[in-house]
This record gives sequence, structure tokens and C-alpha cells, in this order.
Amino acid sequence: MFSALDGPLYNRLHQLTRTEISDSCLNSRVAWNAGFNYRKVLLEGSLCLISDGGVFTTPHLTWPIGELDRDGLKRIVDTLWPVFAARQWPFRLMYIDEDNLDLVRDMPGYRAKLAYDPDFDDYLYDAEELRQLSGKSLHGKRNYLNRFCRIYPGFEYRPIVREDREEALFLVKSWCDEKGLDCLNFCISDYRAIRQVFDDFASLDLRGGSIRIGGKMTAFALGSLMNADTAVIHFEKADAKYDGVYAAINKFVLDYAFPEARMVNREEDMGLRNLRKAKESYSPIRMIHKYEAWLQKTD
Repeated sequence: MFSALDGPLYNRLHQLTRTEISDSCLNSRVAWNAGFNYRKVLLEGSLCLISDGGVFTTPHLTWPIGELDRDGLKRIVDTLWPVFAARQWPFRLMYIDEDNLDLVRDMPGYRAKLAYDPDFDDYLYDAEELRQLSGKSLHGKRNYLNRFCRIYPGFEYRPIVREDREEALFLVKSWCDEKGLDCLNFCISDYRAIRQVFDDFASLDLRGGSIRIGGKMTAFALGSLMNADTAVIHFEKADAKYDGVYAAINKFVLDYAFPEARMVNREEDMGLRNLRKAKESYSPIRMIHKYEAWLQKTD
């Protein structure tokens, strides 16, 4: 089984991996692991995660975490092919960066059918633009932030800590309850994913912060420093009754939890119209595409 205890090895190998994809962060893997049911295997100096599909998708291998060339990828696929064949699983390789496509296309002995779904693109932003809310496109966000500071002058920002668990989960559950959603259903709520990273807080390098008004948590965000200059925001939750609170938590987390970040990845929108509108409103500088390949043997 894969777990947060694999963190030291995972993080060391992740630094050698050519990937921009947010799903590859340890914190993301741990958060959603119960939904994918990942099993780990170390091959060719890379950590490979195999899923039976879990509750989300179909059986697959994630892009191996580690330094990898075409020959190494082929040896990994050769080794794992019988595992997939014995279970009558098609060999599906997921979370492939655009820069790694050639390794898959030209792999001897295999033919790759590549697929891509724009609903799962990551949104990448200039972190300083989001800190300053500069430029015409972010003028509305700056107004929201100013309104928040004016209406709630006594608000308090705090770095996220393990002891915030219950308040954060209460905020998530309250939102689900308002929408009539089952917060324990992985497919419609991130409650269990957030609960998991709080449970593994001591084993993970989590960064983030919370906003309190009158002592009550009204917003929080949790993220990772993916590499030397890119932050990833995995979860951002707020009580929308507090005008401008989303603009406030977005800015303050970048100010205080990720001051060194030059870019910020705010993950995908999953094709959800309202989420897409919200992410587009912050003016991404580009999208990070995620590819998958269905492999067939040619010999």
C-alpha cells in the first residue's frame, strides 16, 4: 500500500521527475489515495503507483516518479505488463506531461494511443500578480479584497496547523450540507481528502493558512511547494457569506505561506462550469496539459 510514510522516498524521487502536473505532488497523492487505491512498486529507480481504478476511474499506472528515459520506461512497462494482463486490464498510463510524450510515442515494442481531456488541465498563474492583484483583469478581485478588509477590519490570518482539523472539516461539511451533498462521497466532495491530509499532517510538508472573523474560521487553504518556484493550491474553502473572503484567502496564503513562489498551480476545474469561471477569472498565464496513453504490444 502507498501512504504518507513513503514521503521521504517519494519527495526525493519527485525532484528528479520532469513534471508540472499537480496530481504528482505527494500531498495530492496522499489526499486522494483512498479513492484510487494505489499500490506501490519501485522499478528502475522510480516509484510506480498502480491503481485498480478505485472509485474514480479505470485501472492504470501513474507516470513513474523518478529520473526516467525511454529505455527505463520500457523496462518498467515490460515488468508490469504481466500484472495488467493477468487481471485483464488494458495498460493505461496516466498523468503524462507534454514534454514526456516522445518517451511514450517512440517506446520500442509498443504502440501508444494518446488521449487528452481539457477538463483536467491545471491552471498556472503568475504568483506575484495574484499577490498584488495588479492589472486590469484582476481589478474586480482587488475590489473584493478591499471590501473584505473594510467590512471585517478585525479579521485574523493564521498559518495552518494540525489543530485546525476540526474547524476546517466543519467548514467543508457545512458547505456540503447546504448543497445537500454527502460529504463522505469521494466523487462529489473533497471532505475525506482534506481529512486525510490533516490526519497525516506530521508526515507531510503542508503549507497554508486560515482566516478567522470573531474567532471563527471562515476560510482556509492547503498547498504544497511543488518545486523551487511553484506553489500548488490543493484545497481552498471559505464561507461565501463573508463578502470577499475568497479573494482574501487566495492572496494571504501566497503572501505568507508561499512568499518564494514565482508561479502558482491552482489545479483543474474538472469541467465544472462555476469552478471554471472562478479559475479563469484569475487570468491564468497558461494551462498545463495532462495526457494518458493506452499501450498495445507490437511484437
